[in-house]
Amino acid sequence: MNPADIRLESTVMLSSGDRAEVLSIDAAAYTVQVRLLDSLGDPGLVGSESWISADEVIAVDEGGHVEGRT
Repeated sequence: MNPADIRLESTVMLSSGDRAEVLSIDAAAYTVQVRLLDSLGDPGLVGSESWISADEVIAVDEGGHVEGRT
């Protein structure tokens, strides 16, 4: 997903199926720092933070409306 379409503190869906909160955006490096809100593969990762490629963000949760790739 284009980093310009992602907003700080928004909730996003990742390609892994996990949901995360956006903490920081580095458009030049095409990366996004996120904090996992839920993790399908490993619930122990909830709350962890990491930098990921913006390509891993597949949708932005707009509070009942999800905008992104389908």
